[in-house]
Amino acid sequence: MNIYALIVTTVYLINIVVVAGMVFFKEKDVKSTMGWIFIFMLLPFVGYIVYFLIVSTTKFKILSRKYSLKKLEEGYNQVLLQNIENIETGKLDEKINPDFADMIKFNAKNGGCVYSSDNNVELFTSAKDKYERMFAEIENARESINVLYFIIKTKDDIGKKFISLLAKKAREGVEVRLIYDRLGMMKNRRRNFKELTDAGGMVYAFLPSVLGSLIQANYRMHRKIVVIDGSVAYTGGINIGDDYLGLDPRVHPWRDSAVRITGSAVQAVQLRFLSDWEYLDKQAGSWRAYPSKVDNIAHMKKYFRLPEQTGNMGVQIISSGPDSNNAPIRDAYLKILSSAKDYVYIETPYLAPDETLLSAFRMAARSGVDVRIIIPGVPDKRFVYYGTMSHIDELLNYGIKVYIHEGFIHSKMIVADDFVSAVGSANFDMRSFLINFEMTALVYDDAFADQCKNAYFEDLTHSKEINVKEFNARSRIKKMKEAAWRLLTPFI
Repeated sequence: MNIYALIVTTVYLINIVVVAGMVFFKEKDVKSTMGWIFIFMLLPFVGYIVYFLIVSTTKFKILSRKYSLKKLEEGYNQVLLQNIENIETGKLDEKINPDFADMIKFNAKNGGCVYSSDNNVELFTSAKDKYERMFAEIENARESINVLYFIIKTKDDIGKKFISLLAKKAREGVEVRLIYDRLGMMKNRRRNFKELTDAGGMVYAFLPSVLGSLIQANYRMHRKIVVIDGSVAYTGGINIGDDYLGLDPRVHPWRDSAVRITGSAVQAVQLRFLSDWEYLDKQAGSWRAYPSKVDNIAHMKKYFRLPEQTGNMGVQIISSGPDSNNAPIRDAYLKILSSAKDYVYIETPYLAPDETLLSAFRMAARSGVDVRIIIPGVPDKRFVYYGTMSHIDELLNYGIKVYIHEGFIHSKMIVADDFVSAVGSANFDMRSFLINFEMTALVYDDAFADQCKNAYFEDLTHSKEINVKEFNARSRIKKMKEAAWRLLTPFI
């Protein structure tokens, strides 16, 4: 056997092993599995390299277990088990609507989300309001500031102000840790954070090398987290950049959402940040990692303070990513759709549901639930927008009302039945649900739901409902573009 025949034989043997593994050991959607088997057969060498480097989540599951805060997470799991027991035995706070007790239990078991009821949650519908409040609280920080953003535009005015403020606090002796996604802002270099690192701040990039980012470009650290002195947390959809203030003339006006959280739920946000930091810190190696470790006792006392009684809102913090065993944020949204009796209002910049979510939409709408969705009228990525528009005719046929906002809706918000709301970083697409690292705050409270509902109806005044007849009359070229990009939406 010559060398070429040996190579071809080896490649096909590896192909057979990979395909057998997918068929017998991977719990995947059948259509997805069949699609990859077709690719492996068509492109035997390139196919499985692409799969393992870009698509397979196995490496993240292995690394997340290896580089974890084991003792801290074991303690959290003990709290979670007690939490689930309290839910099952009816020991929840009296304020909980019994119609939603099963939803809380489901998210606790399915997503590992501790429920707490001593929280206060404030909704921000503009980056300006969020920045003003958050910057003021960072200015007053005394011990620790933990920051994670998908995008930090360090050359924008707001980005420069943000980094300078963090550097100022680091010089004052406040411990500052910052994570940003290398792919989220490819123009960022380590020198863009020099002011902060020179002041003693600690900075990690997720997938720090350009090559590593490109090879694993399908996985993005899309969470947005700020935790100040272990007592105040911010999350939602707003990154750091002038465009979030509506200053980009190409994508304007910009509408977004974020939340400020106080109470016990802050600890769940803090744990998520610390786990992400530990993941990066242990991969950095002893020669590049920071000597200050997050898992020592002194840090634990800083990070996990006993919360003051700040409110009476129920909250669960859901995190998901390629290291998750399921898709807990998607499943939480499925539960909202399947449990709704009156209405479900959704706004999202990208809409690419799978068949299960489409079925949930259909069942909710045909059960008489008022389902409405707001999507952007000014897209930031036109090719992704075609993928979004490809789903609209199905939703309209189900009786769902779809609205086009006059600007760019970047808000990821759901409100249902005057009680349950979700605000976070996850878009309503399979990339967010399965591939990106995301975080969503689920809030169980009628007053907060009312805030979200009012914001939603304000957005409706700046939106136009899609007419079925007009939509079906769009050009054949548009329909072809939508069909083509729909096939690629899980990968872009």
